Amino acid sequence: MNEARAPRTRRSAEHATDAVLTVQEVSRITGLSGWTLRYYEKIGLIDPVARDASSGHRAYTRADLARIESLAHLRAAGLAIEEMRALMAARGHTPETVAMKIEMLAAHSQALEEEMRRLAARKRYIDNRVAYWRAVQAGDDAEAARLETQGRFLGEKLS
Repeated sequence: MNEARAPRTRRSAEHATDAVLTVQEVSRITGLSGWTLRYYEKIGLIDPVARDASSGHRAYTRADLARIESLAHLRAAGLAIEEMRALMAARGHTPETVAMKIEMLAAHSQALEEEMRRLAARKRYIDNRVAYWRAVQAGDDAEAARLETQGRFLGEKLS
């Protein structure tokens, strides 16, 4: 019996009440596109998904959904596919897997800190350029000169 399902909004796996979910439903819940879900299955990030016997469509279980949600969170946090693969392969809470997960996530956190520093420097430079051009627009030559000097210094820090 093929019943129509109400559209889902993004929510966690623990709130999914259906035992079997379609690609569209998993996509709505996780925010990952159907293409991404199929790609993750193709490259082995997601175990092969069972197929509905009558339609041949993918039939995701709650366990599949929980794993996919973890992948969606790792992706949103900016991890590369190989990093996601390593983290997801390290199942369980053995001392070795926990240590590996801590090391990988701490390294990613450090990389994010460095990226934030670079972005902050870019923002300071852009804010300086906005202020410079406002000073030029206002005819404030002294302020424009000060900001020009400051802008050169900030620009050198971008390299």
